[in-house]
Amino acid sequence: MPLEKEVRESVQNYCTKDLPGDLEWHIKKFDFIDNDNELKDRLGRAFYSARYMAKLMEALYVSGNELHPFVKFQIIQYASIYEAVITYLLWNKFKDDSEVVALGTHKAYKPVSALGKLVNMEFQNEKIYTCVYRDEKTNRNSIAFSDKVDCGVRIGFIKVDYAEEIKYIYKLRNLAHIEAEAKSQIEVEISNAKLSYWRMQPFLEDISLFLSNT
Repeated sequence: MPLEKEVRESVQNYCTKDLPGDLEWHIKKFDFIDNDNELKDRLGRAFYSARYMAKLMEALYVSGNELHPFVKFQIIQYASIYEAVITYLLWNKFKDDSEVVALGTHKAYKPVSALGKLVNMEFQNEKIYTCVYRDEKTNRNSIAFSDKVDCGVRIGFIKVDYAEEIKYIYKLRNLAHIEAEAKSQIEVEISNAKLSYWRMQPFLEDISLFLSNT
């Protein structure tokens, strides 16, 4: 059964009274995403949800094991925002930048028929194939997040001051997999959730400023 209406309203008021704005306010923080409204709306909702969950955590004054899900949710939300924004900027706003082209390219051996079919070469009883060593596109999902962050730093829309902290927040996000969490023996802390939030504001402001001067 749900709590009494008066209690629910009291909790709801507590969770929203200190937020800087409503859902639309949070969505507008991503106005630099000007050609994908669906992504912008979802980023704003994720930002709002993380802030709401932080206030609910305060309202309930949870501690110990009950604190864990609140902290973990916030970290997952913030890390996902960082990832989505950086990926969007790299392959939309800066897709033709030499840094992004280099990031999305790797060298690979490609077999070619350079010799006639009758030519058969072996080395230590293994057949030798002729290949060329050429540039190939790298799947975005296979590029490490840390490399994407470093690329953003080189381009200039991410400040080096907090780049390593964003990488660490993303590393904590990957602990959403319980097996990985157990193997790493890392516990997420409330300080990690606070850091995720504290870095979000300068992150978004620096991006908006950089794009306005580009």
